[in-house]
Amino acid sequence: MADRVLLTEMSREWDALRARLAAGRPTAPGDEGAQFPVSPTALYAQLEEVLFSWRELGAGRLERAQGRYVNGAWTLKDLLGHLASWAAEFRREVETVAGGGSFDYAIPFALSVIGPNEWNARAAEARRPQTLGTIRAAFETETRRLQDLVLMLQPEVLYGPTDFPLAPTGDPNVRFRGNVAQIVLGKCEHDNYHLGQIRRWLERLEEAR
Repeated sequence: MADRVLLTEMSREWDALRARLAAGRPTAPGDEGAQFPVSPTALYAQLEEVLFSWRELGAGRLERAQGRYVNGAWTLKDLLGHLASWAAEFRREVETVAGGGSFDYAIPFALSVIGPNEWNARAAEARRPQTLGTIRAAFETETRRLQDLVLMLQPEVLYGPTDFPLAPTGDPNVRFRGNVAQIVLGKCEHDNYHLGQIRRWLERLEEAR
């Protein structure tokens, strides 16, 4: 799709999305199981906003602060690696559904002994030997791949109900039943939450100098 056509379509979709949400109509007709009336171009636009926020952090700022701890366990580089790991996971999940596959694993999401801390810790350890440049490239590549995927998905794939690996209750046998659109929106929310954290943390760090 040509850039100008895509941008025009994005603008139209965003205007329609805002109007429906403002009118209190969170579900579009025919989008059974979808939480939001969101199209492939709107999902693409949300992912583009994430990439803009990611790049806006600035390579130099990240390089200088990468070894500083953002919490008791993780450095800034670890947190960026966390984002890259989830970007890859979300892309794999959407790719699996697009290919007609299913999932034989679970990621328990309750804050418990078997909760997301376990998955996150394993992913962080796997990313730790990587350079910051590799991590940044991985996040961008995975997010771009996801953008490409959502533009080619048919409505039945984008909105069709699927059992995803995420297990919100902490029970790996009770997995999240949703659709691809929700998974993509979940990635955007997750990324924006952490990117906001990082931006504020960097600002405080720079003010303290």
